[in-house]
Amino acid sequence: MFAIPRKTARLLLVASFLLAGAKGGSPQTLKETLAANKLPAADARLANLEKKITSGAQLDDADQFVIAYYLEDASGELNPPLFIDRYDKKSKEWQSAVLPDLQTKAPSVDDVCFGAILDIQSAGGRFFLDTHINPSAGCLLVLSPDLKLEADLDGWLLGQLGGNLVVYRRSEVHFAAVHPAEIALYDLRSKRDAVIFPPKTPTPIREARTTQLREFFKSNEAWCQKNDDSCDSKSFDSDLQGPAVLSEADSAAALLISYEQIQFVEGELQKPSGPKDVLYVYRWLDDPAKTEFREMLLSEAKTRFGDMPCKTCSSPKCCRKSLQKPPPRARTLAGKSYEDFR
Repeated sequence: MFAIPRKTARLLLVASFLLAGAKGGSPQTLKETLAANKLPAADARLANLEKKITSGAQLDDADQFVIAYYLEDASGELNPPLFIDRYDKKSKEWQSAVLPDLQTKAPSVDDVCFGAILDIQSAGGRFFLDTHINPSAGCLLVLSPDLKLEADLDGWLLGQLGGNLVVYRRSEVHFAAVHPAEIALYDLRSKRDAVIFPPKTPTPIREARTTQLREFFKSNEAWCQKNDDSCDSKSFDSDLQGPAVLSEADSAAALLISYEQIQFVEGELQKPSGPKDVLYVYRWLDDPAKTEFREMLLSEAKTRFGDMPCKTCSSPKCCRKSLQKPPPRARTLAGKSYEDFR
């Protein structure tokens, strides 16, 4: 069995880079790359200025230009170290870093994190580098304003809540019978790393999905053996639809999750799909003792709050409303058949 989950688009970025080389294009030197971006390459005192670079990404905004890359060598492989150069457009100065940094006591990077750089983002003075492992997995490198490594996380960036909370999606096993999404929160101060989705406490919609799959597996044991599926009714496909919507006010987040089947097998008999649009609204994510969340069908949310765009679901007003005690109609969800959720 084989599935191409959500990071396919990112893989295509890497593939396009490799294809460009296969068509006769040769890697540029760092100097040529900087010149193409109209940066003062001639006066830059950079160690790799005349060397060919590969598998990198760039960030170019009003304040700075940042490039992360590897050196092209004769091995045909992608080998560390990873180089980062930053140009401050206001001070007109360069700063550089190398990972792993063997000259300081900064934490080293897990070797698996040294993949092609797919994206660089900046927020709160920090830098966030997404690296590629496979179509279902990546590594998120978090660098301080002075380009020191603060964290390497198993997954890729979704966003931030305030200056120190990172929301990221964890990597998945690529060749697997199920692909359950995991959304996590990492505190750069305390180093606390916690999964916020799936929720630890049982919820009506997820319990209904478990019941649905349990009944399917009970009557299709031969199907489980044929397709090398553990047929664990508590483990099932889920996918984040669109971006995670975050709001620093109330430390809130909204996630729109699909439980439709992702993995398919040969033959007519397939696992039944789950509901497509399930909304999870959180607040007080900055304090584990106070964190609250609510699960509801998007159709229910629209009935209660109007046909609002999903981005408003993380606003303080919507958080407070959605976490209120639901009306009697909504409280009957756990007693309905699974088909009623669709």
